[in-house]
Amino acid sequence: MNPKNIDPVQPPSDVTLSFSATSENVALARTMAVAMAARAHLTIDQVEDIRLAIDEAVSQLITDCDELTKVHCDFTETSGSLLIRVAANTRSGQPPATDTFSWLVLAALVDAVTAGTENGLVHLELRIKRPASVTV
Repeated sequence: MNPKNIDPVQPPSDVTLSFSATSENVALARTMAVAMAARAHLTIDQVEDIRLAIDEAVSQLITDCDELTKVHCDFTETSGSLLIRVAANTRSGQPPATDTFSWLVLAALVDAVTAGTENGLVHLELRIKRPASVTV
């Protein structure tokens, strides 16, 4: 019995945002990322870092997408951290290169970043942790 109707294997994301792969829509991801970072009680500096990081992550994917492609952003808040997964069906089917300045910037903005492919989608995962000194 599952009274809350939650999949025990894959818990749902707190928020999922989908939009067409155009540069005009990057602001949607940025706005949602900032709202989720604030909800996770991240510091002001971390909120600004998330704003830049999601912008960079989405931009890396949409440069390899057709305009009709949908970009999916899943935002999950878990005990003191925020996980953001950005995924899209790109033309190349390959994750962004990790030896570029763009990747270096992205990695500097968050605690952890990974890239990969799953079920035909290229994805980037960003994780940022709330400092232990911040109490909720």
